[in-house]
Amino acid sequence: MRRKKKSVYVNYDYDALFTESINKEDDRRIEELLKTGRIKGTYATKMIKAGNQVEFEIYPEFTRKEAEELKVKKVNKAQKNLNDKNARKRLIRKINCNFAKGDYWLTLTYTKENLPRTIEEAEKNVKNYIKRINYRRKKKGLENAKYIYITEWSVKKGIRCHHHVIINSGLSMEELEGTWKHGRRNNVRKIQPDENGLTGLAEYLTKDPNGKKRWKSSKNLKEPIERKSYTVFRNSHVKKIVTGKADAKELIENRYKNLMYMYEEIKFNEKNGRYYIYIRARERIKNEEV
Repeated sequence: MRRKKKSVYVNYDYDALFTESINKEDDRRIEELLKTGRIKGTYATKMIKAGNQVEFEIYPEFTRKEAEELKVKKVNKAQKNLNDKNARKRLIRKINCNFAKGDYWLTLTYTKENLPRTIEEAEKNVKNYIKRINYRRKKKGLENAKYIYITEWSVKKGIRCHHHVIINSGLSMEELEGTWKHGRRNNVRKIQPDENGLTGLAEYLTKDPNGKKRWKSSKNLKEPIERKSYTVFRNSHVKKIVTGKADAKELIENRYKNLMYMYEEIKFNEKNGRYYIYIRARERIKNEEV
């Protein structure tokens, strides 16, 4: 068996390096780019597919020597797992990957007498709720529910404990609401995706918390598909996109006929002098005009 060749590039948390956003009309940045020729070296593209949503993260990679010269911060996995921004991004992708039109979004509340004393007690209530849901599903010949739940609570901020639950279809709205026994002012809605899939709903549920938030999920969820390439976008493409000599929309839609471009973001890092590009697209609906 051939041994996998070890990468010469340093793994680092490129999300933590953005120092400012720019746009194609930023003449100062573009002039600086053309004078210094800072778009150089190797660019990698990470393509992430979650449901019908497709993201492209285009970022520079550095050899160990380059990383030391530019003082590029390596990834610390323990810190990265605690990074709220990265955790939210992963959760948003997981929601897009596993839920669709016809599934449900629930808000479960508590009456005053049922209010839990701790967040751990609150989460135990949700777990017991899911057990009862799965019991009902089993009686109907259904597999266990796929779900993600978010617990939000802050006594200091005056936010009463409640849970947001995204769960797949199979039971009726009445069954889902009636199985929760701790509160009366609950809300059960059918999910309605838009052109961004469930990104809007996911961002709302994971927005910067005013109080304490925790999210957990079932173990039967699919993971988004991630692929990394050094040929999808090269440094020449990056330079042309930043300077406006190439259109990201055309590059994406010409290469991927099944995708529709949505938007892009271009960011710059002062310390390493490199550009970072984010592009979002979605799969075309059948018979949708190209």
